[in-house]
Amino acid sequence: MSKSNSKTLVHSALDGAFTYAEMIEALRALYEGKTPEAIRAALLPDVASYRKYSVPLVKGEGKAEGTMVLDAEHPKYEACRKALGRMVKDILGKNEAKTEELEVPAEILAVAQKLAKLCNEYEGARKLASTAIAQAFAG
Repeated sequence: MSKSNSKTLVHSALDGAFTYAEMIEALRALYEGKTPEAIRAALLPDVASYRKYSVPLVKGEGKAEGTMVLDAEHPKYEACRKALGRMVKDILGKNEAKTEELEVPAEILAVAQKLAKLCNEYEGARKLASTAIAQAFAG
């Protein structure tokens, strides 16, 4: 693979990621205040008809009676179902990393910085530091 081919692929992938994020923001505005079920129902035909899936909708049975559902017999059913679920979660903001700010005491930060400096002398420094801390807690 040539360097220029790699650059094109990387840039295309990043363009796709940015486009996805922008479209999710637009969908959030469109479906603001809607329930997950309402969002899923609204997105279902559009995701199902996406050219990479093309999963037909069929009449639901059992608890899904009276609604249209993805055809579970279709070869792209699982991929389509997962894409729909991910998109609903992204619109609702449930796939976003939930990081809680934690105030680290100065003495712990100092020891962690020393550990990081020591581990940086080895290959796989982050994994080494994580393993060392895990072993310290276990011991």
